[in-house]
Formats: sequence, structure tokens, C-alpha cells
Amino acid sequence: MYRWQDEDFVCDCVEQLQLLKWYFHSGIGAGYHRLSFDDYMDGDSEALGWVKKYVEIHEQMVHKGLGFLFHGDYGTGKTLLLMLLMKELVKLNYTCFCTTFTGMIELFTAGWSSPQDKQYYHERMRTSQILFIDDIGREFKTKNNLAEATFDDIIRSRIQAGRPTHVTTNMQPREMIKGYGAAVFSLLQETTIAHHFSGADYRSNVVFQKLRELELGETRPIC
Repeated sequence: MYRWQDEDFVCDCVEQLQLLKWYFHSGIGAGYHRLSFDDYMDGDSEALGWVKKYVEIHEQMVHKGLGFLFHGDYGTGKTLLLMLLMKELVKLNYTCFCTTFTGMIELFTAGWSSPQDKQYYHERMRTSQILFIDDIGREFKTKNNLAEATFDDIIRSRIQAGRPTHVTTNMQPREMIKGYGAAVFSLLQETTIAHHFSGADYRSNVVFQKLRELELGETRPIC
């Protein structure tokens, strides 16, 4: 039993366990497992509309290889919204994978010395039906072109295969061109719906909601 929104429910433990396995296998962090689009109702309404439309016509969007490029300030809900999208796509039986760009580089370099890690990288980054790369740009604290070359390779291979890739970044378009080159940015523009996020830090809303649930003794189901 669990209590949610002033009602008591019997836990469907088999369904909950299955969702948990699917989400972890897809790289969706535990912090997003119990969140839904209702948690984003005060966020960027235009972006929310695009994402809901994507779910509605998912077969056409995936067939066309279309993804999202969300850019803007820190904490404005870019990652949350795309994680919610990825959850819906997982439940629609797509093979999905979510990673940060830093995590992507770590997977790539691990494959230099391990055939198993190289195969894992290939399966996750290249052949997942839908890929979400979060937080492009943070890796520029390093002083080599590994990030640029890896990003270019993944984007090109996925576009050639017609597989959607979703991306978030705090960089402006001109910064992405400077950091990754005009060619790969042009490829992204051809296959992503770009949207700029602005406004206050959205993470505080999630924190206040969690505190409220603790006070009420409520437990959210995995959804």
C-alpha cells in the first residue's frame, strides 16, 4: 500500500519493478523515475507542447530521425523535460539511452583498452533507437579535440542511420559552432527541433514539491 494525493493505493509491484529495470537500463536516473509531465506544468509551455506532440506522433518523429536541441540557462527544465520524454519512449518499447556528454567521452575512452567496453559504447551510443546526450559543453575544460571528434562521429553516424538524438546545452548556438565546428552544428539543425529556454531556476520547484510530499506522508509510484 502507498498513499498519494490523499488516496490509498495497492502497489502493482510487478509493474513497478519492471519500470525500474527499464529506466535504469536506459540510463534514466532514479531522481526522474517518479516524476511526470504534471511536475512540469509551470515550465516552458512551448517546449512542453513540442514534447507532448512528439509522444503523440512518435512513430512519425522517430521514423524521420527527429530529435530536440534544447539550449539556455542552467536549471530551466531542459533535462527534466527530455527525461520525461525518454520515459514515455521507453514505455513505448523503444531502445533508449541517456547519458551526459562527459559520460559519453568516458564510455568512448574505456573502449580503447577493452573490447567489451568498445562494444557496449557501440550498442549504446550508435545503435540505440533514441539517444539523449545531456549537458553539452561542460567538457571544454579539457584542452584537446577529443570531445569535438567524438561528438562529430556520433552525430554523423546516427544521422546516417536515421536515429533520433536529443541534446541539451547551456551553450549558445554561436558557442556550439565555435566549439564543435559549423559542420556538425549544421547536421544537428537538420535533424533537431531547436528551442531556447529562459527563466528562473526550475529545480527549486521540484525540491519544494518533495518537501510537501514528506510533510503529507505521501509516496509517489514509479510512473
